[in-house]
Parts: sequence; C-alpha cells; structure tokens
Amino acid sequence: MQKHKDIFGQVGRLAVALLVCVAVMLAIYGLLGAFTQKVLLGAVLGFLLAMGNFVSLSITVSNALDRAARDNDPQRAQLSIQSSSVIRLLVLAVIYIVLFRAKVCDPVAALLPLLLAQVALKLVEFFRKDDKGGDAAV
Repeated sequence: MQKHKDIFGQVGRLAVALLVCVAVMLAIYGLLGAFTQKVLLGAVLGFLLAMGNFVSLSITVSNALDRAARDNDPQRAQLSIQSSSVIRLLVLAVIYIVLFRAKVCDPVAALLPLLLAQVALKLVEFFRKDDKGGDAAV
C-alpha cells in the first residue's frame, strides 16, 4: 500500500506544479493577446495528456521494479520500461495528430504542458523534502 501512496503523492505534487506552469503559460498567452478558447482547450488537454503519461510511467516503473525484485530479473524490468516508453510515445503521437488534424485546439498550447511537465518534475524534486534523514554529504 505504501507504493501506491508514494505514487499518488508524486502525482499530486506534479499536478500542482504543472497547474502552476500551465497557468503561467495561459497568462503569457493573455498578455500577448493570443488567448482563445482553443488555447484554453489545448492547455487543458495537454495537462490531461501530460498527467496521464506520468501516471502510466509511474505505474509501469513501479510494477517493473516489483517484478524485478520478485523474479530477480532486472533485464526484463528494463525491457518492460523501455517498451512502455515506446508505446506511450506512440499513443501520445496518435492522440496529438488526431487533435491537430481535427483542429480541436491550439497545437502549441496542447504540446507545451507535456514539455512543462519536465520543468514541473524538476521543480518538485528541487523543493522535495529529503525523507532519508541525516546530514547531506559535503
């Protein structure tokens, strides 16, 4: 159960950080006078896709690590994580292509949250409290 608590905690922290990044992105669109409904929809869809991608990654890595510990087969875990990353990338590409071809949303506003998720992860890790205790090595 601790595993799920850790995953949900990380997902929650990422969601908050990514929401802040997306809000800044939308504010910049507003300042530039380019804010439209398509931009807002793109930002929302991009946020959802970025979060879905992260949740999928977290579950895949967690399950692969559990299997590696259970079966003592780290190569299989690595292969599982690599194949999952290829599948996630293909699924995201197909979703984005469909969204862009249908002209449902602004393409840049939809892609930026996926890129901003990386920035948000760095921010989350930077401000994360160290749970290990003890002094940091100098």
